[in-house]
Amino acid sequence: MISGLRKFVRFLTIYGLGRSLFKAAGRLRIGLPTLALRRPAPDIGLIGCGQFAFATIGYFIQNAFGPRIRACYDIDPRAQQSLARSQRVRSTPASVAEMLADPRLRTIYIASNHASHTDYAVQALEAGLTVYVEKPIAVTGDQLVRLLRACRGPDSRIFAGYNRPFSGAVRRLRAEMPIVPDGGITLSCFVSGHQLAEDHWYRRPEEGTRICGNVGHWLDLMVHVLSWRGLPDRLDIALSWSRNDEPDDNASVTITSDRGDLFTVILTSRCEPFEGINETINLQHGETIAKIDDFRHLTVWRGSRLLHKRFWPKDVGHRLAILQPFQQEATRAWEEVVLSSLLMLRITDMVRARERLATFSFSEARTRINQQIEAT
Repeated sequence: MISGLRKFVRFLTIYGLGRSLFKAAGRLRIGLPTLALRRPAPDIGLIGCGQFAFATIGYFIQNAFGPRIRACYDIDPRAQQSLARSQRVRSTPASVAEMLADPRLRTIYIASNHASHTDYAVQALEAGLTVYVEKPIAVTGDQLVRLLRACRGPDSRIFAGYNRPFSGAVRRLRAEMPIVPDGGITLSCFVSGHQLAEDHWYRRPEEGTRICGNVGHWLDLMVHVLSWRGLPDRLDIALSWSRNDEPDDNASVTITSDRGDLFTVILTSRCEPFEGINETINLQHGETIAKIDDFRHLTVWRGSRLLHKRFWPKDVGHRLAILQPFQQEATRAWEEVVLSSLLMLRITDMVRARERLATFSFSEARTRINQQIEAT
């Protein structure tokens, strides 16, 4: 009880009152009033009713639109019913097929277990709906082929839940950093992550390891940042881990490119930050040096110029990422997500095979998957 109260008080200083209350309500599965002025007709379906769906997706949708979620589904009826009750969701279908048959739905949010993301996204795209799928968009190459095949329709609209590129710190850094066309980029991410029990669902073989579940976030951020200058093609990848029986935790990924780039990500969970995940990101390019401290502070040095920027509430990019289907305030190329997913899946294969060194080509990987998409 005391620990819970202490965490809530700490959350107040990080996220502000509204988001902190919603996080607490998600744990308790109770509803909160909304102050949203816009009240569109409920037209959103939500697949997956866990804590992230409740306290993050649910919060930002309610904050923007009020009770716009019309239907929700989860394989756990208790999670489904508690979210529906708490967030005033009108429909609790018995299956995803029943949900997708509702003609009043326009947009589907997918926040279920990782291995199920692709199947649900394909079904929703084939039903002609706009799709927001949480990361990862696929956990195998075959899944990615099926998803990209379903995206080929001229009216297909799909968005991914990789949120770091939408954060205030990354967007401000992009505005502050002059691009040197021939200059390399150094990007380093140190991540203190959640400790996962041995029986946590992330550890199930079919869920893609913590590379798909966690590290994919920073691989995607790397692809996004390198795209500011222009992506390299060939990468050399080196993996290290502290325990051979757990190669996706307390591990590092180091990548160098044919354009002089250097990227590292260290994911460690020897102990868990009291407030949850904590990130420190450092960058150098041209005359720019930058540091992002847990997406709460940004410092940029460029010659004699020094910029300090604070982000309160903490802005990891969830709001703009989640509202992608409904706003033009921030956009990113879907191709970035495809390329970062191809890289993520290659590194996932390395972890499973205990492979420490590999090379990777974006163009070759894209050509191979295009051939698979076109194959009948």
